[in-house]
Amino acid sequence: MESMIKKYAPYAAVILGIFLIIPLIFRNTAMNNLVPIVFYFIFPGTAIVCAAVYCSKYGLDFLFTLIAPIAYIPSMLLYYGGFHPKYIFTNIVLLAVYLSSGIFGLFLGDIVFGDKRKKREAEEKAEAEEFMLEVKRRDEQNKSQETDDSFDSDSDDDFDYSRYSSDIDRDFDSEIDDILSEFGH
Repeated sequence: MESMIKKYAPYAAVILGIFLIIPLIFRNTAMNNLVPIVFYFIFPGTAIVCAAVYCSKYGLDFLFTLIAPIAYIPSMLLYYGGFHPKYIFTNIVLLAVYLSSGIFGLFLGDIVFGDKRKKREAEEKAEAEEFMLEVKRRDEQNKSQETDDSFDSDSDDDFDYSRYSSDIDRDFDSEIDDILSEFGH
């Protein structure tokens, strides 16, 4: 959750800032006729650009598309009539326009910038797989060395070979001495 907030925060701040500051510029009577430009070009353009840039870094994330409509709600309540019956239909349509703008921006970002991101992700995945294979090989080598070492050591065998072999050697030595004494040596 915390990483998602870190990813979304800069884009949400930009979108919310534009949605709250730009209407202040168009509030005076001279610029009041240009308000549709804000609704249908500046706000959707902001949603498209932010979604495309986000998608170029993090990939398709449809939850991101909710940022623009949610950021429009405070602006809608402050400047554009809120949920007044006279403006409710227009505001709902604008929420849908900003949502679809975000979706369009995600796809645009994936098409335009997605190849670089996919190439980078593939390289990172290959590096991670190579690292995992190296670790696996190292573990197998360590296991084989441990099994080889256990067969080489006599510490597991508790039979005293020196005592047994010395008794056998004494018997053979006495027989050899008897044979040699018969032949006159």
